Amino acid sequence: MSLRITLVSETYMPQINGVSRTLGRLAEHCLECGDKVQLMVPAYEEAWADPPGLERCSWRGLQLPFYREIRLPLVAPRHLRRELRNFSPDVVHIATEGPLGWSALRACRQLGLPVVSSYHTNFPQYLSAYKLGSLEPLAWRYLRWFHNATLTTLCPTPTTRDMLLQGGFERVEVWGRGVDTRLFDAARRSAAVRRELGIGEHEVVAVHVGRLAPEKNLPLLMEAWQNRPSDGPDRLLLVGDGPMRASLEAAAPEGVVFAGYRRGEDLARCYAAGDFFVFPSLTDTFGNVMLEAMASGLPVLGFDVAGPRDIVRHGETGLVIEDRTAGALARAMAHLTIMAQQRQAMGRAARKYAETQCWYQILEQVREQYRVVVPDVRNGRGRSPYAGQNSEGYS
Repeated sequence: MSLRITLVSETYMPQINGVSRTLGRLAEHCLECGDKVQLMVPAYEEAWADPPGLERCSWRGLQLPFYREIRLPLVAPRHLRRELRNFSPDVVHIATEGPLGWSALRACRQLGLPVVSSYHTNFPQYLSAYKLGSLEPLAWRYLRWFHNATLTTLCPTPTTRDMLLQGGFERVEVWGRGVDTRLFDAARRSAAVRRELGIGEHEVVAVHVGRLAPEKNLPLLMEAWQNRPSDGPDRLLLVGDGPMRASLEAAAPEGVVFAGYRRGEDLARCYAAGDFFVFPSLTDTFGNVMLEAMASGLPVLGFDVAGPRDIVRHGETGLVIEDRTAGALARAMAHLTIMAQQRQAMGRAARKYAETQCWYQILEQVREQYRVVVPDVRNGRGRSPYAGQNSEGYS
């Protein structure tokens, strides 16, 4: 059964992050399956070629002061109602909970459209990193109201699902992530690329890929690097950019290489230039970069939190570190440096695991959720999230 799907998000291509790339994959998959897809997203200055058949509605927006890459369109629900009526979707998928997502939820309520949401980012946990921790209870209250007003909430891992259910979220399902194993591959390892990055032929390299921002726990990574044992890795390759780059570079210990923002094959070669991947974040719901590293033949080091706990098989495809300290991370990096044969065996096992994470099957899980809610609402079998709700507030 083909569907008409409206996808609402405050981040989308050409903006590059885990959420935008995942949603871009979803939109392309739905189009390939014969669905019609309408996007409601921010307007970006950079041009981007959407796949044929994609209908993009975009609006200019405000920038977040602590996350300037994100733009938040302030669009009245009446404007969204007009676009929704013109497109006539079978289901609306709201992927972010900002002003655009909130207006879309109101518009869908008013039109009686079935809504699926997805939970991608632990924004309440980010607040402490930006000295706004006192707002965390209010943020959780809002997110609980928002997602409980939809028919289903999709989240990336079982750990995140359990956290949300314990926090009072309802109807939460797991939607995993896939990886492009043709792009990310250990075969892209190149001595020339390592030389360009300033890496010696026999040096052991720890790699981190991601936004250089406070919520990624990078100060702890730098502390671990500075205090690593003498037999630890030789280089730390940081791939990415963000608000912390200048301060990190200014205070960087010896051996840290800043590669900047990379994409496509250039990014894939940076992964393959390393020997293992380090993921210090405590707040990510998944961490797509871990799968990309594993596809590139790198074992992954991460703490025992959502993401690493769900993806990494301790002792087989990497190490899951229980003690969330710089010292524990430094010791784990040294262990993988010394144990070269174990590190290489883990890298091979990581690649095999990544090969099982097929995007097609994972994205079909989302389309199945769409197919579930559409007939239920049409036939009156499903509980409408809007029944008896006359207020636009939250409780």
